[in-house]
Amino acid sequence: MVERSFSWITRYRRLNTIFEQTKEHLVAFVEIAFISILSRRLKRLVTQAAPA
Repeated sequence: MVERSFSWITRYRRLNTIFEQTKEHLVAFVEIAFISILSRRLKRLVTQAAPA
């Protein structure tokens, strides 16, 4: 599960190289990336479950 999460995050170009000045900025960008990933997955699940 952890390896899969790391592979999802590597798709975000800003997180491939760590050049943030503070750890708080890095944590914020990781959170934004995961929110984006999970919202896309949730949207896909909701549209699949909707009756046609």
